[in-house]
Amino acid sequence: MKALLLAAGLGTRLKPLTDHIPKPLTLFMGRPILDIVYDQVTSAGVEQVAVNTHHLAFVIAEHTQKIGLSKQPIHISHEPEILGTGGSINPLRPWLDHDDLLIFNGDIVSSVDLNALITSYHASKAWAAMVLIPHKRGTTPVFVKMNRVVGIGDGPADAEMKTFAGVHIISDAFIGEMPRESFFSVIDTYQKLLKAQKPILAFTHEGYWADLGIPHDYLEAHEDFWNAKDRSALAKALRIDEKLWDWDEAQRSLFVGTDRIAGVRESFVFGPLKASAESQITKCIVYPGVDLTKHRHEHGKILSKEACLNVL
Repeated sequence: MKALLLAAGLGTRLKPLTDHIPKPLTLFMGRPILDIVYDQVTSAGVEQVAVNTHHLAFVIAEHTQKIGLSKQPIHISHEPEILGTGGSINPLRPWLDHDDLLIFNGDIVSSVDLNALITSYHASKAWAAMVLIPHKRGTTPVFVKMNRVVGIGDGPADAEMKTFAGVHIISDAFIGEMPRESFFSVIDTYQKLLKAQKPILAFTHEGYWADLGIPHDYLEAHEDFWNAKDRSALAKALRIDEKLWDWDEAQRSLFVGTDRIAGVRESFVFGPLKASAESQITKCIVYPGVDLTKHRHEHGKILSKEACLNVL
């Protein structure tokens, strides 16, 4: 089995932050999402990993060279034009060499047990395995009966509704049914196979999951993580080093890689950065390199060196 980390998206909803930082390199608890997912995938025994690129491709390529130094180099699949979640697989066919493929969306952080997913997939003999979470309003429903996906968007009245978590495994047979055209969604092939009554495993995940591609959810994901009862276990699952944390209970703020800053409240601050005793920062996520002398009063923002984005 090989893995593909989807990293070609424009990150439109996170602009202007993503004008300078590609979405997969935005931070969660101080770590780039791509690093978290890469560590999760390789820890599950999947050693050959590809990353597709488009927006700020050179930034991602340079970053992947660094994280691949200690392990097997990451295969870069550059897309001059975005190919979509299905089309992105076509240029990888020679590299795949008929292996199964584990796919992870580039803006998802999840504690899903990849070892259990892979084991269940192999045991099921299914054409694919979709990781599903409890249904979220506003998302396309995935219908499930007896641990099998029976519909996407529409399904039997007696089926349970779930939401696709952006993590799945597809087989070589699945890939063989995909069109060779440029841009298309992988969901199109799922629909084709469901119509042909091919088995698709439904792997339910009820643990931590967050879509960091939405500004409001970005801050909420950090707060939910910090307030989780099983925070230490969750940090381990997400390959986040809690020894780096410096929590100030009075300020209800987390500081990583920087000294505590007096005017910060209910925020997550990732250094190094230039602090200011006069700054009043509440409910913000602060990136490394920020000059807080230029941010005297901020509330509900993501602050990076180049951008300021509202999240409330």
